[in-house]
Amino acid sequence: MKNLIKILLTTVLFLSFVVPLGYFIVYPNYNKLIGPIKRFDIQSTSQEITFQVLTSIAPSKDSLIQAEEEFLTSFTIEESIGQDIVIENKVLEELNTSFTVNSIEVEGEVFEGTDPKIMNTGFWHFPTSSKPGERGNFVIIGHRYLNLPPRKDTFFNLDKVKIGDKIEVSQINNQYTYIVTETKVVEKHDTSILNDFSDYRITLITCTPLWSAKQRLVVVGKLDKLYKNI
Repeated sequence: MKNLIKILLTTVLFLSFVVPLGYFIVYPNYNKLIGPIKRFDIQSTSQEITFQVLTSIAPSKDSLIQAEEEFLTSFTIEESIGQDIVIENKVLEELNTSFTVNSIEVEGEVFEGTDPKIMNTGFWHFPTSSKPGERGNFVIIGHRYLNLPPRKDTFFNLDKVKIGDKIEVSQINNQYTYIVTETKVVEKHDTSILNDFSDYRITLITCTPLWSAKQRLVVVGKLDKLYKNI
């Protein structure tokens, strides 16, 4: 019985010390102490660690520059533009055209021109392809590892896109939603993916496999209105 009383008294004394301490020290610093714990996301943390490991074992900067130069200088899809192509008005840029693929956290502006090196600035609208919302093939080409996540202006994770994902294209007064219907890999000189199809589609193109320019990774989406029968 005496032991029980001692335990109870010890507990009461301990609580009478700890509770005020917690109120006057912990509570004023709640956001600093508890906030980070509540915001801790094991999935995001795991993804960040994985990415850091991946980039740490990535090829050297010199090898990446060489691959990027190959991407731009060898006879490829990107080099298939005719010499007589002239862009008088950069309509897409005037309309502040941009696009997002939220499923892989991709977002960026669309730039126009006849020189593939525009891809060093951002995502490139292939000049002979259609415009957003038009019948035909709206083609966007971009680098895969010139920029790396967490930056969004890169096709680094384009291989993670799945059928059914949305590609949102935004302009000053318009917004178009495309639904991914196909993903594939083609040879770097296969220009068939640039064809002016009779449907309403978007085609995203980048190099593959990762850290090389050997082939092209292609993602095709169809305008959402086709699925809504509008």
